[in-house]
Amino acid sequence: MLTPAGLSAFDESVLRRLVATGDPHTPATLAADLDAPPEQVRRSVRRLIELGLASRDGLAVLPVDPRVALTGLVKERRTELDRLTQTIDELSASFHDRAMRTGAARPVEAIVGRSAIAARFHDLVARADTEILAFDTPPYAASDYGDSEAEIGALARGVAVRAVYATEVLDHAERTSRVRALVELGEQARAAPTVPTKLVVADRREAMLPLSEPGAGDADSRCAVVHASGLCEALIALFEAVWTQAVPLFVPRARANPDLLAEDHAILQCLNAGMKDDVIARQLGISERTVRRRVADLAARLGAASRFQIGAQAARRGWV
Repeated sequence: MLTPAGLSAFDESVLRRLVATGDPHTPATLAADLDAPPEQVRRSVRRLIELGLASRDGLAVLPVDPRVALTGLVKERRTELDRLTQTIDELSASFHDRAMRTGAARPVEAIVGRSAIAARFHDLVARADTEILAFDTPPYAASDYGDSEAEIGALARGVAVRAVYATEVLDHAERTSRVRALVELGEQARAAPTVPTKLVVADRREAMLPLSEPGAGDADSRCAVVHASGLCEALIALFEAVWTQAVPLFVPRARANPDLLAEDHAILQCLNAGMKDDVIARQLGISERTVRRRVADLAARLGAASRFQIGAQAARRGWV
């Protein structure tokens, strides 16, 4: 139990014997009590005295209050760990500075293999300080490198996340629920009829996008990491262009018209995202018949002749 304090298991047994009796001992009597070699006991006694856990009075060895001595040792270990952490940070900064310099000369880096791709994705998101931009679009395969846990960690650190989802994503109930949960945590999400590619950009300095077809085997799974360069800037410009045309997803109720029923507000959001009636019904836990009826009511209230006009009129009135 005291190994982190620098004591061996045998050192601890000697200390426990001293503390349990509270009486002066000599190395010889401790060796007899513990049925241990005298030389091993003498080494442990010297170690305990060095660490301030015991003192010597002539030939006798006396215990010292462990709280006082061990608290000091804990502080020393914490200081050492702080120094270690600082060293790790310095080494990591040096590593990434070198990577950035390398990237300037070689702006595109290929990553091969699912595990290597997943590791690089997590590293990219973990190092994001201010902003993450993302495209998400089907089809999905086991080799996809994104996951919501990495983004949740970024959101918790205060990183701003903007994501554009292809409308098809909303046909996947599990992924739609995941998007809704991320929005509640602070993600700004939008939907577009088509999204050109899966993409993640961290701090506008490094981007990651797939090179292989979905469903490719492990040896054929590839992605590109694009370092700060004209190409990276072009990918950011592509994201911003799609973002501008995309429709907000799952806007919090507080930002909507307070006179609009919550269910109607949710249906308008789904319509703007391009969801079909069956997907809307599944997301809201209501029947398709109810969805069709509410959509018809909204069309009548807004004077709209189509689903597109419903979205346009609702946006004009500030309902979404």
